[in-house]
Amino acid sequence: MATLFDIIGPVMIGPSSSHTAGACRIGKLAKNILGEDVREAKIYLHGSFALTWKGHGTDKAILAGLLGFDTDDPRLRDSYDIAYKSNLKYEFIPTKLREAFHPNTLYIEAKGDNNEINILASSIGGGLIVLDKVNGIEVHYKGDFPTIAIVNKDVPGIIAKVTSIIFENGINIENMNVTPQFEGPNKGYAIIVIGMTDVISEEIENKIRNIENIRDFVFLDKLY
Repeated sequence: MATLFDIIGPVMIGPSSSHTAGACRIGKLAKNILGEDVREAKIYLHGSFALTWKGHGTDKAILAGLLGFDTDDPRLRDSYDIAYKSNLKYEFIPTKLREAFHPNTLYIEAKGDNNEINILASSIGGGLIVLDKVNGIEVHYKGDFPTIAIVNKDVPGIIAKVTSIIFENGINIENMNVTPQFEGPNKGYAIIVIGMTDVISEEIENKIRNIENIRDFVFLDKLY
């Protein structure tokens, strides 16, 4: 069943919900995951993004997102000038991404003063996005629920320990996906992605991080 959002799309600076609003949201998501101001960014554009990124304003939208602007922020049109004044160094690289899940896909490497991250994300229409990977971790996050992604040794008991901490703090789990890794750099590990009804506190996050055999932890807040 279509929602009103599906019909009218997001409040945005145009011209295209997929190439502008979605691109802006991907850029802002990269900034949020980085957790600080973006100082340097390499932006790899795949599919139709690689073909129309200048004509559809995708470049301006991505920079606006990296600067922390929302899709309806009028400063989006001036994002090149604002990026220059903010000393944000960037490079746009049209390419073909082997791991792309959608024709409108971006791979962004972002660096701040203290951290660096990479994300693979797609703009799927109507301003909606899917975050496919964070630092190589498959999350397939759609932004509809606060979400955690965990990489842990594939040993018994991890799921029970994580979910117990969540439940004990009065938070319901909306969805969960567990993917054992049988090859590649995460061989012998599993990736657990959990969507929840509420944002977890720093205390809960630290409890989960400190569970034995958990290697990586990423928190993703609700987007919409």
